[in-house]
Order: sequence, then structure tokens, then C-alpha cells
Amino acid sequence: MAPPEIMQELDDQELMIQYQNGDHRAFEVLYKRHEAKVYSYLKKRLPHSDNVEEVFQNAFLKVHKSRHNYNPKFLFVQWLYVIARSELLDFCKKKKVVHIEYIEMASEDTSVDGELELKDYKNLSEKEKELLSLKFISDLDYSEISEALNISQSNARKIFSRALKKVKEALIKGES
Repeated sequence: MAPPEIMQELDDQELMIQYQNGDHRAFEVLYKRHEAKVYSYLKKRLPHSDNVEEVFQNAFLKVHKSRHNYNPKFLFVQWLYVIARSELLDFCKKKKVVHIEYIEMASEDTSVDGELELKDYKNLSEKEKELLSLKFISDLDYSEISEALNISQSNARKIFSRALKKVKEALIKGES
């Protein structure tokens, strides 16, 4: 177990490893680090609902219960937002929330892999893969992506544009 003063300095992946090894203080640090952003993410998608708190708590409860399934090779924030989005969709289905945004979210294929094969990703950098995943799978906007990846919003947009161009080129090559 890391000393308390060191916990704040660990990155999210290292904190999750600590948490998987039984250090519950690591979860407290992760919760404090991400609670405002996750709450804001959910509030934007449930603007007229009094149930944001319920969905928010369920998301962090699922992080707790699923902690042993987390793979530190992947960004914790990406995993967290996938869980939050999943809880949001579950809530919408359970409560039969009918709102155009939720219908679109539920009906769209949330897996980029649904359309692209693994070979289509080979030309992408790790940062491009992470960004596409945060944008399409976690449904984050550019401000949230820039915070998650610690880059500027304009840089996030450039990386996104470059990654999409590479994917389109891979798809075009695959068709011919």
C-alpha cells in the first residue's frame, strides 16, 4: 500500500492496480478525481431528470464491483465513461425514458469495431485509438476528451480529424 501522500501523485491506472490489490484509499482518490466530470457527463444527458444522482452512484458502484475486471493496459477514464454510459442506457431502458438523444444513443452501434476490422486500426497511433474510443464509445465531447488525455481541445480535434482520415483511407483501400 502506498503512503497517503503518494496516492495523489499516482495516475489512474496505478490507482486501480492499488485498488485491485485491496487498497480502498485508491478508490477514494479516483472518486474524488473524477466525480465532478462524470456527474456533469450524466447531467448533460439527463438534463430534466431527478435521477442523475442514482445513475451516478450506480456507475461508481459498478466500478467498485468490477474492479477486478479492469485491465491497466487501458485508460481508466475510458473504462469509467463506458461504465457511466452503460448505466445511463440501462436507466433509460428501465424507466422507459423517451428522448431523441437516448434513442439515438441506444440504437447506434457503440462499437467502432462493428464497422471496422482490426486491420483498419493498424495505422493509428495509440493516442488516436484512445481518442476515437473516447469519442465514439464513451461519447465524450472534445472538452472531456482533452481533460482525459491532458491535451488541448484544438489538439484533440486535430488528432480526431487525422485519425478519421486514416480510417477512411483504410476503408477505401479495403473496398478496392
